[in-house]
Amino acid sequence: MKKFISLILALALVMTVLTGCGGGNKSTGEKKGDKDTLVIANDSDAISLDPMGTNDNASSKVLVQIYEGLFELNDKAEEVPLLAESYDKVSDTEYVFHLRKGVKFHNGDEMKASDVVFSLKRACEAPNVKHLFNTIDEDSIKADDDYTVRFNLKFPYPGIISSLMHPGGAILCQKEVEAAGDSYGTSTDKVCGTGPFKLDEWSKANAIKLSRNEDYYGEKAKMAKVEYKIIPEPTNRLVELQTGGADIIYELQPLDVEKVEKDENLVMLKSADYGTTYLGFNTQKAPFDNPKVRQAIAYAIDMDDLIPKVWLGLGKTASNSMPPTLKYSIGGETKARTRDIEKAKALLAEAGYPNGFDTSISTNERKQRVDMATIIKEQLKEVGINVTINVMEWSAFNDVLKNAKQDMFEIAWTSDTPDPDAFLFPCFHSSAKGEGGNYCWLEDPEMDKMLDDARQELDETKRGEIYRKAQEYILDNQIWIPEYWSELTVATSKNVEGFEMNSFGYYKLNKVVVK
Repeated sequence: MKKFISLILALALVMTVLTGCGGGNKSTGEKKGDKDTLVIANDSDAISLDPMGTNDNASSKVLVQIYEGLFELNDKAEEVPLLAESYDKVSDTEYVFHLRKGVKFHNGDEMKASDVVFSLKRACEAPNVKHLFNTIDEDSIKADDDYTVRFNLKFPYPGIISSLMHPGGAILCQKEVEAAGDSYGTSTDKVCGTGPFKLDEWSKANAIKLSRNEDYYGEKAKMAKVEYKIIPEPTNRLVELQTGGADIIYELQPLDVEKVEKDENLVMLKSADYGTTYLGFNTQKAPFDNPKVRQAIAYAIDMDDLIPKVWLGLGKTASNSMPPTLKYSIGGETKARTRDIEKAKALLAEAGYPNGFDTSISTNERKQRVDMATIIKEQLKEVGINVTINVMEWSAFNDVLKNAKQDMFEIAWTSDTPDPDAFLFPCFHSSAKGEGGNYCWLEDPEMDKMLDDARQELDETKRGEIYRKAQEYILDNQIWIPEYWSELTVATSKNVEGFEMNSFGYYKLNKVVVK
């Protein structure tokens, strides 16, 4: 089974595509400040530095520097033990983990099995990540001794090792978490992991500063310090990189990709990811509780016009909820609904809205999402739907989604692990409503049963067929309108070495060096 899961990961991970740079405009190529500091310009601040207190990408980018789990992916895209030294699969449902000895938390305490038991139990209960760990029988999580932990699964689950690699599976210092209580992960003095970097300062909405963990049990980080500058405006992030104020920037705008590729002092990195950008509906709020209304909106939107205008050739138009980079995706077989205004109007009339209705689209400040909402607003006018666009910063937007305050919304979901369960279950299972990732607030017994059955099915052919039916069901009922399969973009100074991309969108920085 271990070899099988490793093969899935190796096939699923999309490796970095490096785009060579040459000619054209030149940036200064000079880095300001201490050369021991790696500076990253990021578009959003972390929501929380408690790995179980959030499940967003902006936070995960920082969390993976500070914390570690029992497993990780190596550079060959294979799952390998990390804080676990090895493990035994006693049966289809029983696992025993042998922990690495001599691992110290940032406060100097040695990691023990009691910390692992505490962390796994906490993950099983945390609203943001419990969907990844609720296959574990929480009462069975026990320590045999200081360096051995065991647990049983509620049923055979082929994705359990993948789940343990997620940032939400980080091993925490029990003493520090209990001392901080509900405030853990909210400030500089309430964060403690085992990772190659430790938190020095968190100036919210401004910067996050890390320093090298000199007591790290493995190879120490190449850079003495890492600083995340929070710069929401994409043009300003690019200027920071060009003028030497930053070494790396994430999430480039389509227009900026070409600028980076033409700058001989910069390097453009691209990778397909495990994510889908989509237009979502609050299915617990009228009129979006009616599938005909959702289908009508899908017919009213012209994706062939929308996606090229906004993304300028980066990535591709989506025709399925789950991206084709994930196993069992039918994304290569499906087609998006073709725009049909008359059919949209007919469906609205059948649903009881012959004259349309007033509604809103909520989104965060990311330019492409705002642009997409703006174009959709104009297109929906043709069928009598009047849209107000609500743009807000990332934390406020998350609050709206997790509390069912939205009508429609623009967002993306990226799978937490290479297993397709980590994409479909959090987005569409009723147990994951709100904080778990089901921002559509879908409660559908038929969908729940398919996703529950797929989790427990060990036969690959049967599991794939269940996931096929689930994806078809999502499309038929238009629970989402899939819009775009994204391409991850990162730009670095040419002086940066050792940066490795992956398909999750959060990157470990311990091997990075600035020459």
